[in-house]
Amino acid sequence: MSATFTYAVALAVVFAVMYGIARTLNRRLPEEEDVSFGPPAEIKVLHRATLGRGRNLVIVEVEGRRLLLGSTRSEWTALADLGRVSADGATENDPFAPLDAELARAIQSTRSRRGPGGRNN
Repeated sequence: MSATFTYAVALAVVFAVMYGIARTLNRRLPEEEDVSFGPPAEIKVLHRATLGRGRNLVIVEVEGRRLLLGSTRSEWTALADLGRVSADGATENDPFAPLDAELARAIQSTRSRRGPGGRNN
């Protein structure tokens, strides 16, 4: 073997080892964004409805908010924010108000994307 080939292989091995050490140290050092203080948020499952094999609708309460989640075998999706829960555990008077607000927001978003006149440009 030539000396140039031997040095090239040795240099490649050194770079591979240094890369591995850097990756290992990077994984072990906590990042500021990942560090959380205090206990994790409590999640309460309030109701679950099965829609078919592997498909569910779930209402959960997290940090004083109720959320409607949909799940399949492969993923979870947040479908709607049902609003804040008062101290006595009751939601606001109109249980459909959060859904109406979400639909109005979606309609407004669609209109603003289409531009004036309501047609796609």
